[in-house]
Amino acid sequence: MAKTKKTSPDLTATKIQELEEKNLVLQDKLNRSLADYSNLEKRVESQRQFFVTLATTAVVTKMIEALDDFNLAYSHLQDSGLKMAIDKFISALKSEGVEEINPIDTEFDPETMECTEAVAGEDNKVITVRKLGYKLNGHVVRPAQVVVGRSDLN
Repeated sequence: MAKTKKTSPDLTATKIQELEEKNLVLQDKLNRSLADYSNLEKRVESQRQFFVTLATTAVVTKMIEALDDFNLAYSHLQDSGLKMAIDKFISALKSEGVEEINPIDTEFDPETMECTEAVAGEDNKVITVRKLGYKLNGHVVRPAQVVVGRSDLN
């Protein structure tokens, strides 16, 4: 007959308690690792979004400069074909999240505008827009260049 090894109840209870404690430690490590991984995923996605925005901003800025040139050419030529091309260009920019900042007859806002000159007029009111400003997905890519009124110059 084979002899079975008998273990004392105290030894078995101790072993079970040790294993349960070890299980809790491992479970805690697993939970921390999962949380770290989740945070890493969020950080990587945030950085990816930042670099996409940075690259997009650079391209959009160059496109806006080209649009300025097209508008200048149109102001001299008044060609309907050029106007159609400009409108299509603006439409393409808008579809990518670009919007104009055209602050004529509004209060001067230093977050979206750059004052190039102050002239006699209603205090802190935009009198003339020298260059339109643009936003990309709500962030200013180029502030509008404006002439602002000042009442103390009257």
